[in-house]
Amino acid sequence: MDQQTIDLKQRIVSVDALRGLAMFLILATQIGGAPVFRTLNNMLWNENWPHFVTMQLSWDNQRVSFINIAQSIFVFVVGVVIPFSINKRLLRSGRPQVYLSIFRRSLILFILGLIAGGKLLNLPEYNRTLSNIPVYNNVLEYISISYLVCAIIVLNTSTKVQYFITAGLLLLYWAVWLFIPAPGWHGDIYSTEMNIGIYVENIVLGNHGSHFGPWTGVFNTISHISIALIGVLIGKIIFSNRDKAEKIKLLFISGSALILAGKIWGIFFPIMRCYMTSTFVLVSVGISILLLAVFYLVTEIWGYTRLAFFFIVFGVNSITIYMMAHLFDFRLIGNILIGGVSSLFSPNVQAFIQAVTAMIIMWLIMHYFYRKRTFIRI
Repeated sequence: MDQQTIDLKQRIVSVDALRGLAMFLILATQIGGAPVFRTLNNMLWNENWPHFVTMQLSWDNQRVSFINIAQSIFVFVVGVVIPFSINKRLLRSGRPQVYLSIFRRSLILFILGLIAGGKLLNLPEYNRTLSNIPVYNNVLEYISISYLVCAIIVLNTSTKVQYFITAGLLLLYWAVWLFIPAPGWHGDIYSTEMNIGIYVENIVLGNHGSHFGPWTGVFNTISHISIALIGVLIGKIIFSNRDKAEKIKLLFISGSALILAGKIWGIFFPIMRCYMTSTFVLVSVGISILLLAVFYLVTEIWGYTRLAFFFIVFGVNSITIYMMAHLFDFRLIGNILIGGVSSLFSPNVQAFIQAVTAMIIMWLIMHYFYRKRTFIRI
């Protein structure tokens, strides 16, 4: 990785804001010691949450929800910036150097994913075969593979072909689930005990491939590539020479159309996060596009950048804060400052104060990077 000072005027602020929103959701629900939403609800309802809130913060909810959409947003944004980054590299160097840069970035992201998942130093414990290496730990491995595939596709195909590839992947994924049952299994094709996704998972990755229960790492890679490819197509709108009014119109139409298509298709092909079905992809990416449209409207058209500034600070250094949140428990760091004060309150209030403090510390660190115009790039 290299550290560079970058002119912020060259960045699309709305894209940074959306990436920052995804990172904030990940931080506030999963890592870094800042479970803001869970502790807030515990403080308000003492763990007797309303059903709607429970469903939005439960990993058991397979529909698109508040807690599970962040990964789709993150991968979608990776796709959005691929056309811009590839074209920029092609202007500076030849295709061989661009390919080298793509493979290098993909490899670094994959290694960072192993580090974030705590698996890199454990590799000697596994046999030196693919079926025993813990491939999938978190979103960075998916980003690594999705970026690699999508960047190569962008380099070698036209926009029209990319539309066909994206649609083909979504339809192929549906056809495999519907028409190819797991050998020897005669139960529900979407059963969490066995299905074609789990069957392939066991063959390719063995018992150490992923550790997310019914989550099917191999099949879900196809879904993540589809998400990134849709991001590529949206990126060609964002970075085109169209006027801003036309861009915002296309974003709202595209997002709404994908959500509608996903909902209708979901009648026949369930929206399931654990298998990242094609319908889940369409709905989650549709929401991502609408969020991008809102950020674009607010920051690029209305010029109210300050309204999205909190998210922008996270967005311009997203990989940095993601890795830091995996390596450090910022709640413990925050307790050095407010431990004595928070102990004056009830346990639920104390937990919320600690979570908010951890989030503030992470944001302030990223704000320092932002003020110095210093971004960690891969």
